[in-house]
Amino acid sequence: MRFATVAMALSMASALACAAPASAGTAALGQNLIVNGDAEADTGSTDGGSVPVPGWNVSGGLTSVQYGAGGGFPSASDAGPQNRGANFFAGGVNTPASRAVQVIDLSAWSGAISAGQSQFDLSGWLGGYASQSDNATLTAVFRDSTGNSLFSTSLAPVGAGERGNLTGMAYRDSHGLIPVGTALVDIVLDMRRVEGSYNDGYADNLSFSVAAVPEPSSWAMLGAGLAMLGFAARKRRASAA
Repeated sequence: MRFATVAMALSMASALACAAPASAGTAALGQNLIVNGDAEADTGSTDGGSVPVPGWNVSGGLTSVQYGAGGGFPSASDAGPQNRGANFFAGGVNTPASRAVQVIDLSAWSGAISAGQSQFDLSGWLGGYASQSDNATLTAVFRDSTGNSLFSTSLAPVGAGERGNLTGMAYRDSHGLIPVGTALVDIVLDMRRVEGSYNDGYADNLSFSVAAVPEPSSWAMLGAGLAMLGFAARKRRASAA
């Protein structure tokens, strides 16, 4: 099923040029803004072949596959999200590199972002096949209204060693402040083939959400609470001694 080949790069610029922003609309704080982040919007492939992937601008053959599909793909019992649904993302047939992109409009939070009062949460389950090094990377690129990149963050690939040389996925997440001036965020899912003929980068349950930065008073209350817990712990240790 898998034979060695050479990886190649895809152009992010061309993919982003074709991707229309998803409107923030009435989205709420903490809500996942990625459309079809769980690969459940359409029927997944039963053999790893190419099928439609709604919500994403796809290049290089990236597809969705049903858990338990023949050929060694992840099953419902392999490491991965508990609420995994029926499908996951895979790199695709005979493709060294594949990509899925969507652009999220953050205009609903423009005031809070401009005031430096918004933070993001990027997360997902990433993995690969057996002892092979094929992998997946999820990246968020924050851009201003003219398209200039302000900041980017990526969820690191999950190596075969981290998976115990078993087929499956592991959880990754990243948090931080949304840069002042951000208007759009590009969500980029990259699958890279290192070994074999099939691109066995896998991903599922991808999420990007916006949250409010805690007020200074909240931080002060948290600090006071931690200090009290520390004092109580020291007092218990002293009493025990």
